[in-house]
Amino acid sequence: MTRVTGTQVTGRLFRAATVLGMAAALAACEADARDDLVHFDQGWTQEVRTRFYHYPQGSRFIPRPWFIALERADGNGRFAAPESLSRYGLLPSAAHDIWNPDALPVGFALEDADTRPGLGLTPELAKQSTGLQQVGLTCAACHTATVTVEGQPLRIDGAPAHFDFDSFYAELAQAVTATLLDDARFAHFAQRVLGDQAAEQGAQLKQAFAQFQVALAGDAALRRPALDSGYGRVDALTQIVNSLAVRDQKVPANIRPVAAPTSYPPLWLTPQLEFVQWNPVAASPIGRNGGQVLGVFGAADLTGASGQPFQSTIRFERLHTMEGWIAELQPPQWDAELMGPVDQQLAAAGKQLFADTCAGCHNMAPYETTDPAANAFGKSFIEIGKVDYRKVGTDPAYVESLSQRLVATNAATAQLMNGRPVVPAAEFFLTTVGAVIKTGMAQAGLSQEQQIAYNGFRFTRNEQGALQPYTPRSITALKASPLAGVWATGPYLHNGSVPTVYELLSPPEERRDVFWTGGRELDLKRLGFVSANAPGRFRYDTRLPGNGNGGHVFPAEGLNHDARMAIIEYLKTQ
Repeated sequence: MTRVTGTQVTGRLFRAATVLGMAAALAACEADARDDLVHFDQGWTQEVRTRFYHYPQGSRFIPRPWFIALERADGNGRFAAPESLSRYGLLPSAAHDIWNPDALPVGFALEDADTRPGLGLTPELAKQSTGLQQVGLTCAACHTATVTVEGQPLRIDGAPAHFDFDSFYAELAQAVTATLLDDARFAHFAQRVLGDQAAEQGAQLKQAFAQFQVALAGDAALRRPALDSGYGRVDALTQIVNSLAVRDQKVPANIRPVAAPTSYPPLWLTPQLEFVQWNPVAASPIGRNGGQVLGVFGAADLTGASGQPFQSTIRFERLHTMEGWIAELQPPQWDAELMGPVDQQLAAAGKQLFADTCAGCHNMAPYETTDPAANAFGKSFIEIGKVDYRKVGTDPAYVESLSQRLVATNAATAQLMNGRPVVPAAEFFLTTVGAVIKTGMAQAGLSQEQQIAYNGFRFTRNEQGALQPYTPRSITALKASPLAGVWATGPYLHNGSVPTVYELLSPPEERRDVFWTGGRELDLKRLGFVSANAPGRFRYDTRLPGNGNGGHVFPAEGLNHDARMAIIEYLKTQ
């Protein structure tokens, strides 16, 4: 480990934003210094870590000066203040350079506005957006964790974050609406944004802000969960399909409830895996990462309004660079000095028990890999377990939200589907994202060799020798991943419904019906997080739809206490 203590409107809003940004930078830096943060040695330099935290990838959700100036809906300070954003589980960032001049949290990035029609900006805002920077999210927001051991904070890069994405976005929309509808509040906002030009330019700002509010409120409705997800979970798959099928296609009838939240998975090993996602439907790295951008405030033109269907805001070269960083990211290793020594004799017994009861699904180091002869380029990847969700017996909402959903196409997307007006959601998702990726890489001027590399060499060849991308064999399987660093990735199961590994190895009737998420203290004995009630935590009720904690009963006859503890000790070594 290592220890580390637009236009006329646009030109004026940066003067106000700079002062606010300097104050935020000082506050965030002081917070990091107080934390006395310890970083696990996972193969990254400090430069790579800082870049990863704030590297733009094509996500845009609000103009930068507006975000800096916006007040909370409850009137208790600025929405973007570090103490405000920390309520959502976001982590302060020590970086306050060109990548993060406003000292926004880990996972926030700045992008230039994309003013092409059909790619997100309202007409009034587009007219004002030349040179206007936008705030977006990047992978680090959901895949960077700070955990604690007896209060000592430890940074684990690539680990599931404690970010409550749903509350963040819903309350952002509420803050924008409250600002627009309250004259006094808007006057204060305009003064922050425009300074001494507020009287002259305020009406123009309000018109743009009103159009922005309409778009933001609508997008927030597409993403609003039927039940609160809490910290560390989001129904990303439904939100992505809603974004593509409703917003980008302009087909309102395609909206479906956001009701199947899943935990953020860890990033380490991801570039080496054969398939990813909780239901393993994604193989191509650029497809997987591009789809994530489209789901988290990126935009794609699925109507042709921009003059070329399937253009998008995705930053392809940068996504490929980020994938290279993630390929270098190592799983965190159990630190005996900080976290206690491993009982090697017990771990050896646990290794044998794991081999007998768990290894049939969970591939562990040294990893079994796919046959290079089956790949068009002789590449091999870490095999993952794929088990039908009905056999696993866990909550079915996630898999069924995709496998039982249909999507209406439009004139542009139907051309990808042999003219069919209605297609399965999984086909729509994979095909449209594929078209967006193909279009974007061609527009970026990437050679065929580069495009193959961006796709991670996930190709076979058909009988005629033509390249064929990897496709999932089933959309009703759940992924059984390697368990490297599993102690840092709780709660467990795809929907985060089991707080500790000990309970996961226990019969379902012995698992807690209710626990609390949002705490950062590791449970070193049972593996997971301490999950008792405390102020600011989220009450997770496993009896609510989508939150079920049943299933995953392997072996069928169960494990006694000593066997569970032995497997836990073995997992500390992985």
